[in-house]
Amino acid sequence: MNELVQRSSWMMMSCLLQYPDEKWHETADEMYVSWCELLQQDSAEMNEQLIQLAGMCIAGFTGMDSEAVTAQYVKTFDFSKKTNLYLTYGQLGEERARGPALLKLKQIYEEENMLLATEELPDYLPLVLEYAAVAEDDKGASLLYSFKEALEGTREALVALDSPYQHVLQALMLLLEQSEMTEGSFHFEPPAGCTSTGEITGCGPMWAAAGYGGTPTYQKVDPDSMRRRATP
Repeated sequence: MNELVQRSSWMMMSCLLQYPDEKWHETADEMYVSWCELLQQDSAEMNEQLIQLAGMCIAGFTGMDSEAVTAQYVKTFDFSKKTNLYLTYGQLGEERARGPALLKLKQIYEEENMLLATEELPDYLPLVLEYAAVAEDDKGASLLYSFKEALEGTREALVALDSPYQHVLQALMLLLEQSEMTEGSFHFEPPAGCTSTGEITGCGPMWAAAGYGGTPTYQKVDPDSMRRRATP
């Protein structure tokens, strides 16, 4: 699979799943067009499938003004446990083990010299996708594969709602399939200082890894590595 296609597609899907604020409405269409032009340089069948799936999501908002699009996003993702975009919740539910998992995710980003320029939780799917778009080698796809169960559960819930966002999750599953990943890199055990039951000893309260909330954005410490970001 073409690396540039994969990285730019992670970023495109991240964009489609982000909260549609004013900036999103100003830039999403242009990003989609540029991404399509990039993928159309290669006539691979999968590229056409990705373009079609992303287009079907966007087409689902036809005739809606910005306020209606935002309202639909909030209704879809903020008021349903089955369709929320927090991957550790989809994988672990409300278990206290989520706290150590969130901390571990934050540490993974830091190991890549990635600084969170956001207040969002580190398991927020658009944020994880941004990481996947710029991470070294196949670390991004491997991390996402770790949450395959949560992603599939979200996709099924969105299909049941007949939500336009179902097509984005379908595209993500297609990308994971084409990545040929067979095992995820993220293992759900508590880090040092926490018991296996999720009982906190030396790593603070459950949300010690939290304190986030906002538009997902990364800042790469190494300027040269930042050039790996696959934006069309």
